[in-house]
Amino acid sequence: MKIREINIKDLTVECVGLLIKTYTELGQTPSEQVVFVLSNSLANDLKKRFKDLTWNDVEKAFERGVRETDDFHLTVKTYFKWLTYWKKQVIWDAEYQANVLNKPKKEIPYFKDTMKQLKQITIKNKNNDKN
Repeated sequence: MKIREINIKDLTVECVGLLIKTYTELGQTPSEQVVFVLSNSLANDLKKRFKDLTWNDVEKAFERGVRETDDFHLTVKTYFKWLTYWKKQVIWDAEYQANVLNKPKKEIPYFKDTMKQLKQITIKNKNNDKN
């Protein structure tokens, strides 16, 4: 499910869990106020700037950020960098490999066949219209 399809309240709750997990993995113990403020910021940023990512993409971006970068302090700038990298370097690269280099889609990690998803949504909506 894409971020745009998740209501802001549910998204904020998910962000709380993700932030607590991330802080724990970084060996930090934030105050409740910090988690509250940052979860609201993250949810709003996801809705505004990363609405086409899935929740799984967000989790993977944070997982990669904790394990593969030198960012040891979680801030808005930090998570923005992690999410932007994921969006541009992982998702866009997968699309490039499939659409330009014609690499078999099944061999491309993180490739999302948006045309296939669009067809499935269209078929689902047509079926709902018949009922």
